[in-house]
Amino acid sequence: MAVAIFSKNKIMLLYGIISIFAAFVFYTFAIMREQLTKKITKLILIVFTMGFLSDLIGTSIMFYIAEDRFSANIHSICGYFALIIMFLHLSWAILSFRMPKYEKYFTRGSLLAWFIWVLAFISGIPS
Repeated sequence: MAVAIFSKNKIMLLYGIISIFAAFVFYTFAIMREQLTKKITKLILIVFTMGFLSDLIGTSIMFYIAEDRFSANIHSICGYFALIIMFLHLSWAILSFRMPKYEKYFTRGSLLAWFIWVLAFISGIPS
């Protein structure tokens, strides 16, 4: 019988970390591309959606393996708030893509939404 090198929680933690890091890469690419072009394209929407879904998966995994699921620490509060902001931001991107008159307002708010998300991301990095 083989000895398990990693416990189920450690493997789940690894999947969670990979998902959250993928969200960071996708979300950053989408926002920086949108900031450079000042346009919301299909590519940006696809990458943005991949970022949101990666964040949702990663957050769900972290919630599942957490010992204290409803703790009120700074990372948990920032993380859930950032996930909500990312969902609203994605919804706004879809609206702006379908109705270009809202694009200029999206561009103005994108960096702030991204910055809030990055603060939550950084607050989860162990010291």
